[in-house]
Amino acid sequence: MMNLIRIAAVILLFAAPALGLACEYPERPTLPDGSTAAKQDMIAAQADVKAFLASVDEYLSCLEEEEKVAIAALPEIDDSDAEAVESREAEIKRRDELLAKRFDAANEEKFLFGEQWNQQVRAYNARKSEQKPD
Repeated sequence: MMNLIRIAAVILLFAAPALGLACEYPERPTLPDGSTAAKQDMIAAQADVKAFLASVDEYLSCLEEEEKVAIAALPEIDDSDAEAVESREAEIKRRDELLAKRFDAANEEKFLFGEQWNQQVRAYNARKSEQKPD
């Protein structure tokens, strides 16, 4: 019974992309150098930044849905089979921990990317304030 659960989990893992459930992490846009960029480049980059952050949120929602489907697809078990129940609970816990790690990584990326964008905005604003006549 334990092997059957493991085999089913592996099949599901490899079948998920074929079922269209695979979530793809969005491509990170390139940020302009704020110390040299034109205003139009900064405005365009701002739109790219907002779109990227929204795409990461969509990615995270996709991951949640993917996990719901994967958990629901786990084989039914007999509640009287303690080993099977324990194995299923361990699999669900493992999946939850992996999902939490993926969420943490994506949110950390959002934070770092936002910080990099803010640095470029500060550089742009500093350059513009230096160019103003007294």
